[in-house]
Amino acid sequence: MRGAMRGLIRGGFAAAGVAGALLFGASAASASGCAASSPYSSAVANTPGVASYWRLGESSGTTACDTTGANTGTYQGGFTLGQPGALAGDPDTAVRLDGSTGIVNVPHASSLDVGDNFTLEAWVKRGAVSTSTNQAVASQQAKAWLLMFNPSNQLVLRDATVADVVHSTTTVTDSAWHQVAVTKNGSAIHLYIDGVDRTGSVSNQTLQNNTLPLTIGQSSNTSWFNGTVDDVSLYRRDLSASEIQSHHNTGTVTPSPTPAPTPSPDPVIGAAGDIACDPADTAYNGGIGTTDRCHQKYTSNLVVGTGLSGVLTLGDEQYEDGTLSKFQTVYAATWGRAVQLSHPSVGNHEYLTSGASGYFDYFNGIGNLNGVAGARGKGYYSMDIGTWHVISINSNCSQVGGCYSGSPQEAWLRNDLATHPNRCTLAFWHHPRFSSGPAGNNSNMSTIFTDLYNANADVVLSAHDHHYERFAPQTPGQVADSARGIREFVVGTGGKSLVGWASSYQPNSLVRNSTTYGILRLTLHSSGYDWKFVPESGSTFTDSGSGTCH
Repeated sequence: MRGAMRGLIRGGFAAAGVAGALLFGASAASASGCAASSPYSSAVANTPGVASYWRLGESSGTTACDTTGANTGTYQGGFTLGQPGALAGDPDTAVRLDGSTGIVNVPHASSLDVGDNFTLEAWVKRGAVSTSTNQAVASQQAKAWLLMFNPSNQLVLRDATVADVVHSTTTVTDSAWHQVAVTKNGSAIHLYIDGVDRTGSVSNQTLQNNTLPLTIGQSSNTSWFNGTVDDVSLYRRDLSASEIQSHHNTGTVTPSPTPAPTPSPDPVIGAAGDIACDPADTAYNGGIGTTDRCHQKYTSNLVVGTGLSGVLTLGDEQYEDGTLSKFQTVYAATWGRAVQLSHPSVGNHEYLTSGASGYFDYFNGIGNLNGVAGARGKGYYSMDIGTWHVISINSNCSQVGGCYSGSPQEAWLRNDLATHPNRCTLAFWHHPRFSSGPAGNNSNMSTIFTDLYNANADVVLSAHDHHYERFAPQTPGQVADSARGIREFVVGTGGKSLVGWASSYQPNSLVRNSTTYGILRLTLHSSGYDWKFVPESGSTFTDSGSGTCH
């Protein structure tokens, strides 16, 4: 009987909530909603400064219990109770909001007046992404805090009805559970997704108190949230990064119902450069591009959820000048969906912002001296992927003290090669040593290429010329060498634009295409590799083959 009645508490129209109230009594809070305890709920309840904590685990009625006992809310509009919750090992449930009328409404109280020093934390499972409107997780409404997702799928703290304060550097585009949080203490502001600081550039606003209701799933009668919400907590102080991480670890989310494809037994990586258009580009066209330009959205689909172990970006990730705000607007919403897999290299357009600061702030975190993009001011680094040694080089030689013999980067490379005698080695950077495109051969990279040849490296990837070109294995002097030669790929097909060819082709150039956007997939075996150029959807050009490591 209880299960049958639970089925009556459905969203889509307000009468569902009323029916529940008549059946169960609106004033009685469900035991599962407020009384149930778990490691996560205990951690939240015992965190100093907690103002209110709505578990949203009711199985009936319209009352949303506040575990602090202070600020009971009311389910209104299109909602469905009793949905599977976010927290592993916790039988508590969650509420599904329909994206048009469903909210939790909490009347104003002075205990909710957190002003400009607070933390808001929640677990969310999105039901719709890339919508045309914002989607509010929770809000104190006009001129106060609003935590939401924007149409580009970034997490945003907004001064409600006034202006955005900060965007996340990554996006949430799946239907899995995620912990989201914002902390603010004046100008000290942080956004977190799944316990990781994803704070972008800040345009600070002083947030105020008001006498409006606090709402979960809506703000100022707009920005309706479409999805499922669980365990929303508000604090009167800014929690530390370690506290946010601890809460995430304690809550460890349940697996996504749609797991990513199982990776190959040998790692598979994807690579391309010259990627994201400037949002002011006339061909950007709201992110959908034109027939021949700004295809970053479509090439990003080749690196998201396709079983890759890593994504090598070959420079000029964000046009025209690689500012952080442009990274957050365009790159983050496309290729940034795979940022957790990314191993970037820096291009010349990134340096149109001094020190490539937008590039380093995006990939390493704002102001961080080190991170996945290498040390700020250097931008070169190495790692192992499977049995392969993989090296990212900064080909903007004037920015790193040169690329000549004895320069800091070249000396670092020789030492790195000497201390990593892997059988298989791959290097990648932006400006190609050899190219049949209008940029042509880059002599600045000759010493770097020679060092790699002398160390028996196998593959070099570059971009800069906006086309695809594959060379036969060759020496630094452009002599075909099937025994020890380096095979170079130019993959400037990441989405920005495409260009043609110079008046003549370079020696050993075997395959060329200048009309197709796409990525290069490489399967890295213990003693060799397979390659395949994968075009964007609707295109047919491809190129594939295999090679053996030296």
